[in-house]
Amino acid sequence: MQNLYPPTPMNVPASVTDPSPAFKTEVKKVMSSILFFFIVYIILIVLAVALAAGCIMLGIGVMMALGSLLGLVAGLGIMSIGVMVIIFLVKFIFSVKRHDESQTIEIKEQEQPELFAFIRQLTIDTQTPFPKKIVLSPEVNASVYYNDSFWSMILPVKKNLQIGLGLVNSVTLSEFKAIMAHEFGHFSQKSMKLGSFVYNVNKAIYNMLFENNDFGKFLSGWGSLHWAISIFVWFTIQIIKGIQSILQSMYGFINKTYMSLSREMEFHADAVAASVSGSKPLITALKKIEVSGLCYQTVLEKADERLKQKEAFQNVYSNHNVVMKHYAEQFDLPLQNNAPVVSDEFLNRFRLSRLNIKDQWASHPSTEDREQKLNALGIPSADDGRSAWILFREPEQLQQQLTGVLYKAVPQEAKEKVTDEAIFKQSYIEEATTYSLPEVYKGYFDGRQMNDMDFEKVFSTSNTIPLKKESLSELFAEEIVNIPKKLAANESDAALLNAIAESRIDTKTFDYDGEKYEKKDAASVLEKVNKEIEMQKQQLQQQDEAVVIFFADAAKKCSEADWQLLKDKYSAHFANRKKADEHFIVAQRVLDIMGPLLRGEQVSIEAAGTMAAELRTESEHLKPLLKEWTNNGVFDSNEELKEKARQFMLTHYQYFSGDTFFDTELSQLHQLVGESYVGVGAFQFKNFKALLQWQLELLEKAA
Repeated sequence: MQNLYPPTPMNVPASVTDPSPAFKTEVKKVMSSILFFFIVYIILIVLAVALAAGCIMLGIGVMMALGSLLGLVAGLGIMSIGVMVIIFLVKFIFSVKRHDESQTIEIKEQEQPELFAFIRQLTIDTQTPFPKKIVLSPEVNASVYYNDSFWSMILPVKKNLQIGLGLVNSVTLSEFKAIMAHEFGHFSQKSMKLGSFVYNVNKAIYNMLFENNDFGKFLSGWGSLHWAISIFVWFTIQIIKGIQSILQSMYGFINKTYMSLSREMEFHADAVAASVSGSKPLITALKKIEVSGLCYQTVLEKADERLKQKEAFQNVYSNHNVVMKHYAEQFDLPLQNNAPVVSDEFLNRFRLSRLNIKDQWASHPSTEDREQKLNALGIPSADDGRSAWILFREPEQLQQQLTGVLYKAVPQEAKEKVTDEAIFKQSYIEEATTYSLPEVYKGYFDGRQMNDMDFEKVFSTSNTIPLKKESLSELFAEEIVNIPKKLAANESDAALLNAIAESRIDTKTFDYDGEKYEKKDAASVLEKVNKEIEMQKQQLQQQDEAVVIFFADAAKKCSEADWQLLKDKYSAHFANRKKADEHFIVAQRVLDIMGPLLRGEQVSIEAAGTMAAELRTESEHLKPLLKEWTNNGVFDSNEELKEKARQFMLTHYQYFSGDTFFDTELSQLHQLVGESYVGVGAFQFKNFKALLQWQLELLEKAA
């Protein structure tokens, strides 16, 4: 059994798990905020009790003075004001938030003795109690949880451990130990209990502010008993709104201090994990999880797509392996137990933003900040690279069980066919190949469209660039390929800087390109970034034109006919793209108009009539576009969509009449807009890819 537990580092200083000065500072802030809350809360309770006493006395007086049914009702209504306010202030004491366990399965020690032995040893090392129960869930995550209530602030509560099989599928034994130790670190003997306490205080305020459905129904029911009582219910609601306005400002203040403490608690839990597993395993695990989570999400998206064909996956986790392997191949990453091994160099390819804002509302610090702290600890580790699955008996059976949990809410008739790993792999690789562009372009066109240009001018300036292999490499050199990515990062930074300048982001300082700035500097930094954006847009325009010129020169060397054909292909592509853009605009307008219905909002009859009229107008704009796409064979690969488009073009939907929405018509429009959007996008991509491939053939022909 011992060989399944990676060695614990020796001679780790006890000070490693001591709360840091920053932790202690946040504790003081939190203690002050809690004290402030209790002072305000006690004042509110005292006032509520005084109000209740006054209302009861006044109510009794009214009943005695009037001595009638109306007097009885009025007296009860007056008394209810004070009583209801007190109930509102204390109802959170009886509120229990139960952790959702619908997507989990509990495991017992007799079923998984190796895992339980591993967890037991880890609780000894981290000096934490053994979990009340251990459950498995589908996702790439792990957590310690319990049912929250007011009494959990006072009475000891045994925690439960939740282990995601997506996580197990992604990490080594050493990394698994580090992650589990981190979770236990939140509740280790050296961890502060204050974080849990302030969390529940925050939940109490949240309950009074936002969790009032049952209380609201009770007030409505009480008010419906008699028109006179409804008047006093109105007064009660106004008093409660006043209390909520006080609590609203407190909630923001306490929540911000709690989030600051929460980030320090994460650092402390990381230190606990490093003390028993070393620094490196948690660092590598955090990076793996980032990529593995994306791959797992891809599998879930594919599962949703397959359900439309009434197909369900046999094993989500073997499919997860397929996606992770493909991801590793795509980005030339090494694999360890089917999971990509991620380096800082790789991640930095995607971290092009130069703006850093301290998120005061984030509960977790950034991965980079956590890695920096762990590296500073410098605790050595003896890494065990075996898969974490080694701790589990019958892993494939567990994987299929948790896959079944994911499909639990899906009716049996909606999953007639089961898809195994081989079928999934074939379809996934085929789809990935279909929607990838030739590698020679090095991702230059990934996720973007070529800029529009004057083709008469561009083709007439075709020059004689030497058709050597290195010329193509120079055309798509790394610094050029990165222009679109840097432009996107700059545009994102500009939007955030604009939000800072307009006070839509609450921050006093920010870092940009390694330098610290005050909030007042945001406008000047934004001006600098906007100049860069304009320069990059010009560079991108020139580069796109250079690409066309390069291949036009190759075509001319082949023949005049090839040159003209390339020109015609580009012209056709851009003409279709303009039509596609028009289609996307109409589709978005339809979705915007239907927004209130899609969000489940109540719509007045007048607003419904306006909405229907606007949808009829957009439907008429959509029909000629659908006709053109249908005639051009855009929907030929999807007969169902083609038939939906044909029926829509022949029908004049009303969408609403009198006081009733026509749900079938609205549903058909919504489906058609979504599916045609995807179909047109796929058609455009397919044609653009064919164009890029064909001009490469011209290059070979001209060489």
